[in-house]
Parts: sequence; C-alpha cells; structure tokens
Amino acid sequence: MKIGIMQAYFFPYIGYFQLIDASDEFILYEHVAFRKKSWITKNRILDKGRKLPVEIRIPVIKKCSHKNISQIEINGSSWKRPLLKMIYFNYKKAGYFNEVYPLIENCIQIDTSSLHDYNSTIINEICKYLDLKTKIKYKNEEFLNLEVGLLNEENKNEVKSLRIVEICKQQKAHTYINAVGGIELYDKAYFKKNNLSLFFIHTKEYSYNQFDVEFAPHLSIIDVLMHNGKDGTKKMIKNYSLI
Repeated sequence: MKIGIMQAYFFPYIGYFQLIDASDEFILYEHVAFRKKSWITKNRILDKGRKLPVEIRIPVIKKCSHKNISQIEINGSSWKRPLLKMIYFNYKKAGYFNEVYPLIENCIQIDTSSLHDYNSTIINEICKYLDLKTKIKYKNEEFLNLEVGLLNEENKNEVKSLRIVEICKQQKAHTYINAVGGIELYDKAYFKKNNLSLFFIHTKEYSYNQFDVEFAPHLSIIDVLMHNGKDGTKKMIKNYSLI
C-alpha cells in the first residue's frame, strides 16, 4: 500500500491533490505542533482587479503557544461572509463559476470549531467532487501512543522520519509518498533500511488562463477549479510524476 501523510491544509494547491491521487491511503495528521505561518490557516487566490495573488485566511483562537493542531480552534464565523464575498467578486466572471461556487460556499460554511476537522472536511468534499477514490483518514487517536514515545526520542532530528516510518508500519504500507519539498527532509536510504520505498510528487509544468493576466502558479484549488471546472481539474491532477 502507498501512503501519504500531511497536515490538513486550507483549500490546498493542486500538488496536494496529486499527492492524494498517488496514494492508496492518505492520512491528515493532527498530532504535531501548530505553526502559525503554515498553509493550515491560509492560502492564495487571484485578486482580479490588482492582477496579483492575495491571501485568504482562517482566524484561530490564540490562547497559548506550543499547541498541537488537534487543539486549535477557529475564532468564530464572522469571517466567512467577507471571504465568500471576496471569492464571489474575484471569480464571478470565471468560466466555471456557476459550477464551482456552490461547492466552495458549502465548504466555507462547514460548521465546526476544530481547525483540523474543518480543513479535513473541506479536503474530503473536494476529493469527492473530483472523484478521487483514495481512502482519507483524519481521526488519528491510534497514533497517540506513538507520539508519547517520540517525546522521549533523544535524536530530535530523526523524529519526523521515525514518525513516518512507524505510521507506515502500523498501516502496513510499503511506500511513503511526500510532497517534493520533503526531499531535503527525508532520506531514501533511511526508509529503505526500514523496508520502505520513498517517493516525492513532482508536479509537471502547467498553466491555464487566469482572466488573460500573467499566470500565477500554485494558487489554491479554488483558482484551479474556477478556471478549469471539474473535468479540467481532474486532468490536471494526473499531470505529475513520482521521483
């Protein structure tokens, strides 16, 4: 079995969905430290007027630092209406707006205070829409004992790799697939020593028409869907290789 393990990002970019597509099972993992500047609480869409990418964000309650993602709560719901307006006005003239906007609206209106559950549900809904058949797991209580053991690990540099290896063993996976940014974090020899293959998703070059402005790559899946629709996005998701 091929497995992918990532934190649940907020409307992630197309490479994230390519990673899901390449996996037999995909774990949205919440028992790691929350990082304020990660893609868990933000992404980018296109500001049609300024012709530049602009950030969209989820506000979270900042009670204290050193929390795991599983402990982070969303700060109310008043931000949802302005976000929907922002998406509406920037994409109302996109080719697939009428097809895609109801999906995005339903996702944003998901009612939960848990940041992890919120992002995980959005990812699940988009995967269903795009007919991705990968099994997605986002409740991970079975790995809590593993995390307790990792707290006592002396070599902190190996904790990330050890976590992945142990999860793969528990899930009876033979291959771990990671985003291409993980090339500098994970060593193929280390995984081979643990009887695991390690591959990285390489998104092949792509572009599409974004209101006839200079193409801005790697924006949120919102942008991809608005300009390419369901069928076009499904084709783009297949445009990758494993390295």
